[in-house]
Amino acid sequence: MKSLKAKFRKSDTNEWSKYDDRLLQAVDHGEVDKVSSLLGKKGVVATKMDSEGKTAFHLAAAKGNVDCLRVILTHGIDVSAQDLSGHSALHLAVRNNHIECVKRLLQSKCPVDSTDNAGKSPMHYAAANGCVASVQILCDQKCPINIKDLEENTPLLVAVLHGHIEVCKYLLDHRADINAKDANGRTPLMLACESTNFNMVDMLVRHGADLRLTDSLGHDALHFSKLSGNSQIINLLVSKMSQEPGIVSPTKPIQHDQVTKLSTERSGTPKKRKAPPPPITPLQQSDVSSPRSSISTPMSAKGQVFFPDQGGKDEITSSHREYRDRLSDSTGADSLLDESSEAEHQEAIALLQAKIVSLTSQNKELQEKLQAKMNNETVMDISCDSYHSTQADLNLSNVSTQESTSPTVISENTDISFESQPEASISEHKLRQLEKTIDDMQLKLNESEAEREKLEAQIQSMLSRLQQSINVASLEDGSDLEVQPYGEEEDERQDKKQKANLQRMSHVEQEGMSEESHQETLLMLEELDTLRRNYKNILSESDRKDNEMKELQYQVDIMTATMANMLTLEKLKEVEKSYISLIEQINQEKTQLRDTYEEELEDMKKLQKELESRMEKASSDEDKEAMVKTIEELNKQVSELSLAYREAQAELGKARENAQEVSCDFIRKEEHVKLLQEVIEVKQQVENDFTGMVSQHAQALEEIGELKQLLQEEKRNSPEVAEYMQVIATLRDTTCSLEAERNELRVCLSSQESKLRALKEDVLHEKTVVQETMVTRKVFEELQASLEEEIGTLSSEIRNLLKEKEKLSNERAQVKLELTQVKGDRDLILSQLNTRELEINDYRIRYDKAQEDLLELKRFSENTSKIEEDKDKKINELSKEVSKLKEALNSLSQLSLSTSTPKRQSQQLEALQQQVKQLQSQLIETKKQHQEIVSVYRMHLLYAVQGQMDEDVQKVLKQILMMCKSQPQKM
Repeated sequence: MKSLKAKFRKSDTNEWSKYDDRLLQAVDHGEVDKVSSLLGKKGVVATKMDSEGKTAFHLAAAKGNVDCLRVILTHGIDVSAQDLSGHSALHLAVRNNHIECVKRLLQSKCPVDSTDNAGKSPMHYAAANGCVASVQILCDQKCPINIKDLEENTPLLVAVLHGHIEVCKYLLDHRADINAKDANGRTPLMLACESTNFNMVDMLVRHGADLRLTDSLGHDALHFSKLSGNSQIINLLVSKMSQEPGIVSPTKPIQHDQVTKLSTERSGTPKKRKAPPPPITPLQQSDVSSPRSSISTPMSAKGQVFFPDQGGKDEITSSHREYRDRLSDSTGADSLLDESSEAEHQEAIALLQAKIVSLTSQNKELQEKLQAKMNNETVMDISCDSYHSTQADLNLSNVSTQESTSPTVISENTDISFESQPEASISEHKLRQLEKTIDDMQLKLNESEAEREKLEAQIQSMLSRLQQSINVASLEDGSDLEVQPYGEEEDERQDKKQKANLQRMSHVEQEGMSEESHQETLLMLEELDTLRRNYKNILSESDRKDNEMKELQYQVDIMTATMANMLTLEKLKEVEKSYISLIEQINQEKTQLRDTYEEELEDMKKLQKELESRMEKASSDEDKEAMVKTIEELNKQVSELSLAYREAQAELGKARENAQEVSCDFIRKEEHVKLLQEVIEVKQQVENDFTGMVSQHAQALEEIGELKQLLQEEKRNSPEVAEYMQVIATLRDTTCSLEAERNELRVCLSSQESKLRALKEDVLHEKTVVQETMVTRKVFEELQASLEEEIGTLSSEIRNLLKEKEKLSNERAQVKLELTQVKGDRDLILSQLNTRELEINDYRIRYDKAQEDLLELKRFSENTSKIEEDKDKKINELSKEVSKLKEALNSLSQLSLSTSTPKRQSQQLEALQQQVKQLQSQLIETKKQHQEIVSVYRMHLLYAVQGQMDEDVQKVLKQILMMCKSQPQKM
């Protein structure tokens, strides 16, 4: 048996066994008793990994089984053990939000700063989950807050990525780095702007996030907010930059914008809308307006304005007003969310499309006319400066179209209100439709602008040729004309000047030119006038389109803002609950005030009755004094009533302030109108009640005043009583003064007597001392020296005693600590003893069962040995029979060869061979069965010897015994 034990003993304790499997299953199912019993066995460790890299310790932390984790920790393991992915038990507990497990592991001194294979600490997982409790526990244990993983993400960056605002606040309160950067150089503010989380951005800006930082590509937070397209975030960052003098918002030059516009026009295909550009600063506006002075050419002698520039502002304002009136009549911006407005909106879009088509056709006609007249060179008095001014206006209009897409535009015709929450889906659908229409309008505007630029190029070439002819004519004529301001109001003057110039030119041309050229110049002037008017119309219509784009964009912004500001059902329920609680509080206060008021009224009535009864009996002095007391009590009650009234008013004011705060904090909806009306009615009732109480209080005061007046009149009417009262008062004053003097005299007498007694005692004491101290100096000095020595010894002893006392107190404290520790250890030992006793009882029961099974196995072994002997005998007999059969076959084969035909011999041989094969197969099967039974018997016998009998083994043994019993029955 010893050799068998040595053979089957496990050489390596780290090898995976069936007990480790059972431990994993017990932890998975939360069976604490089974876990404790399995951990008590030799070679079973909770940190042993299976083929998948799991351990029982990590599984308990991941599942949140606190009891199993406690049992595992009490058996003493490596708390910092990691699985294949580098996770510790603390990582798994924090990742799965098991706070009790986290506390238990930290009590067992689990390392807080451990990292996994990705470089993440437990704080990273807590920030990703948004669990404030786990973050708080880790911060209390001094977990590093600014630790970075392999991607250089701090816990704050992870919390911002997942949108957990509370965790971010807690980390920032514990000095987390708000400007930490990841591998791409992005800060938490950039990530918050990219994720369009306005609350997160606001919180980071308030905590002092740096707006000037850039990532590895040179982009700042404002760039990410523009990419996300959130107008609230953009406005917040711009306002913050304007508040801080050191920060200047990055502005792009106008040339870059024109290049991007040309690239979009060349591509032709519509692209996705990006975030709108930032609003143009005054510096940019000055840059935009500067090309007029830099590009303008010198004026000629007979220069005249061709395109009006200064009057464009009045035209734009008038076109704005006309368009607003038309839009309010046709589209109805105030009722965009109604179902009827959809048809009107579609009609407006159709009108705009028709206008765009007409504009394109007019532009084509203008191009054809200009190309037809390009070959005819005529003499005209027109300056090129007007062209450059119009080009500057066009650039400004382009910039204004870009500004129109910004979310800061304010319109007059947009007052959109959402009535209820279920309209959110309808509003989203309308938003999408509006965005589609805006994209279409943008494409058409780009096309019209391209055509307009072509026209401008053609006009410029035409003007250059006209300028040459004008210079020639001015040299011949020699007349100089001043350049006058231009605008809408001065168009008539310009027309008159043009006619005068034409007449002058006609006189000049009569001398050197023919009548045909003169007529051609007149036709050219008329055509140019028509071109100028058409160009004005095109500009006004383009301004109208810009205004339409601005208003549509503003409507989209308002709809998005209202969608963001809509209340959820949970908030509505909270508001309703707060209103109901306020109403209940007001009703309770009202009932309490009514009760107090009624009680006070009853007291007042009682007092009035008492006053009336006492007024009748006012003849005696005692009644008079009682009246005075009652009046004082009435005054006290009046003061108490006034205090109660003031307190009630203060409580009412507080209730009103609370109601106002609630109404200010939440948006008023139609669903809240009923509640608000009820609150207002209750307030009015309370105010009415209070006004009634005030009036009643005033009446009570008036009645008290009347009563006082009656008392005073009665006192005046009864002079004898007044004189008597005066005499009593004087007597009282004299008696009081006499009593005071008497008390003072008594005090003086007592003090003098005490002084005399003290003097007598001192004299007696001095006499006794003098008598006792009549000793010689030597004796006195000896006594003094001895006393000093005794005092020194006593003081030293006292010091020693004090030191010993301190030591004893320290020892006592240590003993108390040791006692507490011993008590704790005793409790642990008792608990372990109880568990061990339970385990011993289990082992005893198992041992008894194992002994019974051993007896059965011995019986079974005896039976199996007998069966084996029988089988051996049978095998020998079968082998003998086989040999006999072979001999018989050989003899038969010889006989058959001699006697029978070859066919019969072959048939007999085949039959005999088949019989031999069947017998051989039966032998093989019996050997296999025999070997299986022997192996099973050996295995279970080994388990029984090692004392490791389990329920499964017992079941198998019972099955074997049943099989053994069934086999002899078959035999």
